[in-house]
Amino acid sequence: MSFTKTRHALCLSTLLATAGFMTGAQAQAQTDAPAADNAKAAAPTAAPAAPANVDAQAADAALRKRLQAVVTAIEGKSKLAASNFNEEFLKQSPIDNVQKALESIRTGVGSCQAAGRMESTTPLATSVLLNCTKGFVPMELAVEPKPPYRISGILLRPAFWK
Repeated sequence: MSFTKTRHALCLSTLLATAGFMTGAQAQAQTDAPAADNAKAAAPTAAPAAPANVDAQAADAALRKRLQAVVTAIEGKSKLAASNFNEEFLKQSPIDNVQKALESIRTGVGSCQAAGRMESTTPLATSVLLNCTKGFVPMELAVEPKPPYRISGILLRPAFWK
């Protein structure tokens, strides 16, 4: 019974977060499409990189700050403010739904801390493994390409149990 309840809570949080993440990713892909087409023509085997007009250091610092805010919210130490998210994300996933999804993660897998972060070719997105009391939760986070670098997407994947 408890496992089913936890699984449903994690599925709900994943669906809510996926809606916001996919919206942000689709919007980013649409704005980057002309540049990506030009890059493919110039160097077909080149890895994708951050758009030329992005301040990589500032974006990475903001991404780390937003990541810490999300982890702190999962811990239950604070609530995420709507100002952490861009308007498009909040249209797809209102802040109350995001907060409930993060609380359901804490309820399902316990307290979490970032255990590792994948290197990315762009400072606008990252993949993180959260080490929680009962398991590990993979999370992806993306921010806008311009200041104030608000969160444009979150994707929480199902937990790997310890």
